[in-house]
Amino acid sequence: MTSKYIRVVICTALYAGICFVGHAQQKARIYGVVKDSLGQPIPDVLISLTGNGPQEPVITDNNGKFSYTVPAEKDIDVFFFHPGYISQNYKMNLKDGEEKQIDVSFHISSGSSLKTVSISAQRQSAQEMMELNPKVVNSIPMPSGDFNAILATQPGVSTRSELSSEYSVRGGSYDENLVYVNGIEVYRPFLVREGEQEGLSFVNPDLVSAVSFSAGGFEAKYGDKMSSVLDVTYKKPTDFEASASASLLGGTIHLEGVDKSHRFTWIVGARYKSNQYLLSSLDVQGDYKPKFGDVQAYLTYAISDRWELDVLGNFALNSYNFVPQDETASFGTISQAYQLQVYFQGQEVDAFQTVTGATSLQYNANDKLKLRFTVSAYNSQESQDYDVEGDYLISQLGSTGQAAYGVGVGSYLNHARDDLNALVYNFQHSGSYEYKPGNTLLWGATIQREQFTSQTSQWNLIDSAGYSVPYNPNILLLNNVVKTYDTLDSYRLMGFAENISRWQTLDTNMIILTAGVRENYSTLNHQLVISPRATLAYKPNWKKDILFRFSSGFYAQPPLYKEMIDQYGIVHPDEKAQESIHFVAGADWNFKAWKRPFKLVTEAYYKDLLNIIPYEVNNVFVNYYPNQTAKGYVQGIDMKINGDFVKGLESWFSLSVMQARYQVNNAYYYTYYNTYGQQIIPDVTTNNTPVDSVKHGVGYQPMPTDQRVTVGIFFQDYLPKFPNFKVNLNLIFGTGIPFGPPSQTLYGDTLRSPFYQRVDIGCSYLIVGKRGQSIKTGLARYFHAIWIGLEVFNLLQANNVISYNWIADASGREYAVPNYLTAREVNVRLMIEL
Repeated sequence: MTSKYIRVVICTALYAGICFVGHAQQKARIYGVVKDSLGQPIPDVLISLTGNGPQEPVITDNNGKFSYTVPAEKDIDVFFFHPGYISQNYKMNLKDGEEKQIDVSFHISSGSSLKTVSISAQRQSAQEMMELNPKVVNSIPMPSGDFNAILATQPGVSTRSELSSEYSVRGGSYDENLVYVNGIEVYRPFLVREGEQEGLSFVNPDLVSAVSFSAGGFEAKYGDKMSSVLDVTYKKPTDFEASASASLLGGTIHLEGVDKSHRFTWIVGARYKSNQYLLSSLDVQGDYKPKFGDVQAYLTYAISDRWELDVLGNFALNSYNFVPQDETASFGTISQAYQLQVYFQGQEVDAFQTVTGATSLQYNANDKLKLRFTVSAYNSQESQDYDVEGDYLISQLGSTGQAAYGVGVGSYLNHARDDLNALVYNFQHSGSYEYKPGNTLLWGATIQREQFTSQTSQWNLIDSAGYSVPYNPNILLLNNVVKTYDTLDSYRLMGFAENISRWQTLDTNMIILTAGVRENYSTLNHQLVISPRATLAYKPNWKKDILFRFSSGFYAQPPLYKEMIDQYGIVHPDEKAQESIHFVAGADWNFKAWKRPFKLVTEAYYKDLLNIIPYEVNNVFVNYYPNQTAKGYVQGIDMKINGDFVKGLESWFSLSVMQARYQVNNAYYYTYYNTYGQQIIPDVTTNNTPVDSVKHGVGYQPMPTDQRVTVGIFFQDYLPKFPNFKVNLNLIFGTGIPFGPPSQTLYGDTLRSPFYQRVDIGCSYLIVGKRGQSIKTGLARYFHAIWIGLEVFNLLQANNVISYNWIADASGREYAVPNYLTAREVNVRLMIEL
């Protein structure tokens, strides 16, 4: 949104002494496109005049296009500048009213990488957005093979399953993250309970040209969620290109091109994924048949120099069929080690079909005013059906590691018939107006309709040693019974206004203030939410390239669907928005080490959670308690250093330390005492007849996402004597999160899961398109590059736990049986680029 204008300010400061214009009485116009040596358009190129008095420069748009009014009837020198490329000058003398086309080709300038990184960092940091390199996504060795793999090692981001693309940011839940693709908010399925079901996320890495991410304190132009925003931009091709990949986990293909007039561009991508090979390493053995696929297309047509039509479409079909057979899992401590053996009958059949479409019409009135009108729709049809019976035996292990004797035997039956149809469609308008150099006004308005129809039928039957739990001699009692049919139909009105102002002091210090406000009103709960937000960035004129910033704002998250459904399936349509206030202070330092560019980012934050809906996390499913409210806080610090640790290859290291705590309002518990004045403790005291009780209020406790320390590393390297052989390493470490027995209340999660620790490594070899190859022969005449790679997932064979099954014996004693994630697996990949 504002990156091009920040470049103007920076570049104008660097070249203030050479940007002049002549008399304005006689005018001419030059226009054209700026591209690199590969024919790719270059946005944000500074275009100015030299030797003709002060005149405001212009910059190229996202398609590399420009239009510049210049003096006529005199000699002028047009200057083209972009950090990272060799500057160019064009001398000319135009007649009054003449229009001249100039198509410029830029070549990379050696030694300019630091400038490129510096300006990009200033642009993003000033707006609390971190720019990520989408080209490294396909190099990250992760079993999910998902675009969100690039987020897993970012500061402030926590992920605990390689099978899922879900992530938590700075103590928030999985449902608190915004995702935009070309300005369209995209959604994920609502009924997914486990990472095995999840399939593919929306973003296709082969179609991406730019990525920005914020872990908090983001602008008012972004929507109404409390944790983060991921802003993705798809490509506008300038030539024909294609790529394909295949591995043991699936494959991808993408095509892109442009017509001869360069008015119509198109890019299409298709993906297929199957985790069958990967899931075979889980403790639960059986017949896994996961099939995930999608097709996406992004089309643009320049109706004229001022009007452009964009169309984005996506169709995804994810199915998960599973027939479990048996499970063997060990748990406990060294002194009390147990083993669970389960034999299954039944199956699970899940299906998630989503369709997303959006059409945008953009009008560029002039260099200052831009208007955009968008119509979009999202439909998700989801179903999950299962009837799974398990007969289990709990044994205590002896000193040899073998089962010594049984301590519990029983069975359970899990049943579900859940269906959901979600439809969200809207009309939105957005615009921007640069009312004076360095100052821009942004605005937007959206009207949205949300329709949800759901039918839920769930129950569990537990039988321990021939007795139903809980036991009743007269009737058969089921557990966790939910039978509902719900419909929700509402309208939502949203809007924002934002102003970006820039000042440059006499000593050339730079100050950038971004201030805005957004509103959200829902006809369902009739609540109007006003959210003011602001970011102040300061770039001192120091020898060191450092930028400071401070952000604060009100962030509210009105309920959409899941937040209104309690554990009994009851809908709470009057549920109010969750609310928080963010305070974020940070600094970016761009520096040079070993004559290569590096960037250090540090942020300290505090989130005051004024009103939140308590929830529990089981695997990747968030179970809300909308009939309760809570308050809390999240505080921490994030650090990241990235750069060319190996020349020409970007790597990064991140560290996050966080504390997330909350207090459930009006929550309390009782302790009971017997006739001897002793506190009654089941299975400990002999006299369990209560004669007295004491009421205790519940104070602050860790939130379900309270992962205190996380470390992320992505490192790339190559063999100096064999530069076509590359190694990529991905490391994720996170401390444990709270959990507890499901029979307990919200404040009973006092246990901590084990650390999540994972190392994945990938090796690849460029067999076609070798570096330095100037004459193409053989396959190189037809292919731009061919890579073959080998990946080892979970290199250290870590036993990571995603959740727990609680198994009870006849006495009511419960055992927490861990559900482990995938073991070490090997994957082979082939990647082709045309």
